[in-house]
This record gives sequence, C-alpha cells and structure tokens, in this order.
Amino acid sequence: MKLKKVQIQDFRCIEDSGEFIIEDVTCLVGKNESGKTAILKALHKLKPAADAPEKFEPAKDYPKRKWRPDIPVPNEPNAIETQWILEDKDLAKLEEKFGKGVITNKIFKISKGYENDRYYDIAFDEHKLVRNLIDREKFDAEEKKAISDAKTITDIHDSLESLAKRTEKQEHLFEIITGQYEDGAEDAIINMIDKMVPIFLYFDQYLRLPGTVSVEALLKKKNENKLDDQDRIFVALLGLAGTTIETVHGAKTFEEFNSALRAVSNQISDQIFKYWTQNRHLDVQMRLDNARPQDPAPFNSGYVFRTRIDNKRHRADTGFDERSSGFVWFFSFLVWFYRLRESYKGNLVILLDEPGLTLHARAQADLLRYINEQLKPNYQVVYTTHSPFMIDSDNILSSRTVEDVVEKDKLTGEEKLLGTKVSDDVFSTDPDTISPLQRALDYELTQTLFIGRRTILVEGPSDFLYLKWFSRQLESVGKNGLDYRWTISIVRGIDRIPGFISLFQGNQIKVAAVVDVQSGHKQKIENARKALKDKHLFTMDIYAEIKEADIEDMLGAELYLALVNNTYRLSEDIKLAIADINTSSRVVPQVEEKFAKMPAYAPEFDHLQPAEFLFQQGNEGAKFPGFDLALKRMEKLISDINSLL
Repeated sequence: MKLKKVQIQDFRCIEDSGEFIIEDVTCLVGKNESGKTAILKALHKLKPAADAPEKFEPAKDYPKRKWRPDIPVPNEPNAIETQWILEDKDLAKLEEKFGKGVITNKIFKISKGYENDRYYDIAFDEHKLVRNLIDREKFDAEEKKAISDAKTITDIHDSLESLAKRTEKQEHLFEIITGQYEDGAEDAIINMIDKMVPIFLYFDQYLRLPGTVSVEALLKKKNENKLDDQDRIFVALLGLAGTTIETVHGAKTFEEFNSALRAVSNQISDQIFKYWTQNRHLDVQMRLDNARPQDPAPFNSGYVFRTRIDNKRHRADTGFDERSSGFVWFFSFLVWFYRLRESYKGNLVILLDEPGLTLHARAQADLLRYINEQLKPNYQVVYTTHSPFMIDSDNILSSRTVEDVVEKDKLTGEEKLLGTKVSDDVFSTDPDTISPLQRALDYELTQTLFIGRRTILVEGPSDFLYLKWFSRQLESVGKNGLDYRWTISIVRGIDRIPGFISLFQGNQIKVAAVVDVQSGHKQKIENARKALKDKHLFTMDIYAEIKEADIEDMLGAELYLALVNNTYRLSEDIKLAIADINTSSRVVPQVEEKFAKMPAYAPEFDHLQPAEFLFQQGNEGAKFPGFDLALKRMEKLISDINSLL
C-alpha cells in the first residue's frame, strides 16, 4: 500500500500543515526551524517500530501556545491524518481473507491523536462479507435456512447461537464468527490492514561502521544476545557480502580462509563503489589478523577483523576509521540500509532527516541515485534537505516546500502566527525557502546543451559556474553582469566548437566562445577562431595576463588556493599556500601535482569541486582573499562579451 496524503495538526510548531501529497520519494525543502523535522517526527509516531515506540506526548508535542497542564488535550483534531491507497497485491490478500467485493474503495484513511490509538476509515460491504462466509461453507438448503436473512456478523452469530443443535458446517462457521470476528467485521478488517501498514523508520543520527572489530568479543556478545547497533552494522557488512563472521573465522585451510576474505572484499567493493563515484581508485580490503599485544583492549588478544581502504593510485591503504567523514558516512549508510532490508523486508516508510550533510555535491548526487535505484522500488522515502544537490531535478515536483508562516494584517500591521505550512506548489513561497529548488534547476541546466539565439560556448561546467557566479557578484554591487540575452552552453572541449558552429549555423544564432589556452592547443584555437565571427573568441591568457591560462587563472592564485583549501577542508599540514605556486604558470596542473604527493588520507582532487563550492557560497564567497582582483578581471571579460550585442 502507498501513503498518498498527510495533514498534521496541533503538533509542536505545526497548527495545521494543510493537506499535502506524498510521492514514492518526497523531498521536504525549507529554512532552518521551518518545521521539516516536526513533519518527520509526526509521521514517525503514526506507526513506529515495536522496539522503538513513539507516542504523542502533550507536554512535549502539543503546541506550547495552546497547552495547559491542567486541561486535557482535546481529541479533535487528530495530530496526524493520512490517506492511503491499497495496491493490487494488498487487495488480493484482503479478498483471499474476506472475499471479493467486500472492500469497496481502495482508498482509506488512518488518523492518530494524543490518545495514541490508530483510527481507520475504510469503506466495506458487510453484507457481502456475510454472503462470502456463508457461501464458503457450502450449506445445504436446510442448513442455510437458519442464516439466510443474515446481513451482519452479529446476525449470523445470534442465529447460530439460538439453534438447539448445530450441524458440523454450522459449528465451523460459528467458531469462525466467535474467533476471527469476535469484535465484528470492521475490527477484523482493520486488524488485518493494520498489520499490512508499513512501519515508519526515522533517522537523524546515522550509525558509524567500526573499522576494527575483536572477533572473540563479537562472538561472545552474539552468543549472549548482547549485540549493540555498531556490532549489528558490522554483521550487516559481512551480510552484504553474503557471509558471516563464523564462516570466515572458521575456515579450515589457508586457501579457504584467503578465498573467503577475498570474496568478502570483492563483494563489498562492488556494492559500495557502484554508488561512490568520488574516487574510482579505491578497494575495500577485509583482513583477519592476530591481535598485537600493544594495541588497546579488546584488540590486543585473539583475532581482529580490520576494514581497510586500499588506494590503488597512491599504492597505499588506510584504516576505515581514518577516511573522510563523508566517505565513512556514505559507506555506513549503505551497509545500515542493507541491514534494514533484511530486518523489515519491504514493509517500510523511510524518514531521513538531513541525510548526507557531510557529503560533497557529487556524493550527494550519488546518494540521491542510491535512494532512487535501491530504496524507491521497495519503500516510500520522505527526506529533508537544504542542499540543491539532494533535490531530484528530474522529478522536482515531488519536492514540498515547508514554511513557518506569519500573516500580517494590512491595516493594523499586527502579525498572526499560522505555524508550519507544507505546499505541493514548489514555486509559490518565499525566495529563501525555494532557493535550493532554484539552484537545483539552475545547476541542471548547466549539464545540458541549451541553445539560445545568443549563445556563449564554454569548455566545461566549471567555466559556466564561475561566469554565472561572478556575473551575480557584479550585479550585487550595481555593475553590469552578463546580459540576460546570452545563453551559456557547455561543449566539453575547444575542438568541438567548429562542429557546433557547423551544426547550428543555419539557425541564425549569434555565437561567442570562452576558451582556455594551453600548450599544444594552438591549432585547435585557430580552428575555433575561424569557425566563429571576428572577435567572438575570448581566450583566458588575455585576461589572466599569463602565456597559458585556464579560467581558474583569471581568479588569481590567491583566490583559487583559498577555494581549494576550503573546498577540501585541508588541514594546516597539507594546506596549499601562494609560496607553493608559480603564479606565471597555470594553477590547476600545479594543484593536481600537489594533491598527487599528499598523504594517502588526503582527498582526491577534482577541478570542478572548487567551482561548485564557490557557487554554493552565494555572496559569502566575496569574502575570500583575492576576490577583488578576480572580480576586476571577470568584469572586463563580461563587458567584452556584452559588447558583441
């Protein structure tokens, strides 16, 4: 069954959320303190897992502006009201139990208030249920006569109970009525549907997979049924590879033992790195070693399982616990959800509060891909976010805006607090709320060749992001940004410009191009220049004032190094400084060389990431050192481009 609609009332900051639609994957977007978490918390309380009961508590959950300790919380309205739809497989189960035609509407409602009972509103035909029960017994005419006029379960019960003697078939039906329908037809139907309703699982703090595990300690805790959550997630890691700690530990020969470890490592690598695209040069290595006496307990005796990450590019390995917080989070997240699938199968609604906060933009896109490919086919997912990279631009209408609304009287100016409101219309609220949605759409447009009547060609997405961001900065200080009539298109290489011009020259479009200048590109630049009209090719060497230049060199080494250091949060011992760079040469190759020589625990460098980081900073990016020089150079380039109009 699928959850279709939700309305939350009188819960924390929510007085009335309004009714909103739930999709297979629903993204809640809103500012801090807008009420996104409250929505997830209310959903969680509808039907939490049995081992983590959650109740509506007046002192904690009822709006403080209304709550009085000495006055009972009213039963109406319900704290949460939901609408569901039965899928065909659900209906088939119900019809197998109660017969065809009993459930007259696939749509039903569940509500729950501060008395913490679930209430169901289900349309059903009790007369049809009664006829089905009678027909299943295959009574002869005489047996059927006593209950032929029955229209309700009570009618059958009373009629059969009044008989002086019941036949075998009549007795069988009477046992069904007094057993399975003791509380009536409606309760019997509700009880079955209640078991079919998914459990709501809420996550805000995500468990971290331990990189080092004492085998003896784990087996002891497992035998005593005392595993904690970290133990379980490690057991789930081995389960992801289709094995157990007993199987690996109990191997009788070296070849069997080595093959088991190798299989575990390969299986986990395949599972994890299918969705972690930040670094394709990593492998998971599972090791089972003798403990070392100088290690801390319990890792100083017996055998120790170690999860290590092998970097094939650097030919070095590091302990799992030493990897970046983003990688550890992503790895642990995928393993944890494998465990959930094994525990709860498919009967879940998953609630994620701000998932992937420590992840880079591309890793957030990987997480979103995992949600769509692995979770969405089996579960409904509702998650909150502030990040444009956690919004599915292919399905942006599945986003819901969340606002804490204050209504101001136009005559008196008096403010009235309306509380948290949720809207299905993603474009109808204030700019701060929809900012992530706007940025998601903006970024998506950069990934597609988007042709306008006046088009600027750039080689890659970083060029697009820098041009866009500096144009906005110029406009914010009252100067001219890039003229609105220009459309920026990404061609992914200077050698593609002539082909682009050839393809679209019949469309009467004006085309300019902004390109890098590198050794060995002279002929490519000349080919591009010939394909374009006179003075429509802009090369970075002119504006960066060095012989060879990328758009990053226009920013200047001071600003670019600041972006790199902040993007990757480099520690003081490996942070890049101006003294490390030759400012008369291209800065990106030098940074790549510096990263290649960094310790194995350092992140992988990608020249797009500083551009994405700056784009996310908004006006805060203007505070980085070297900004004024970069803005001056970008102003000159943008002015020259606009002059073509």
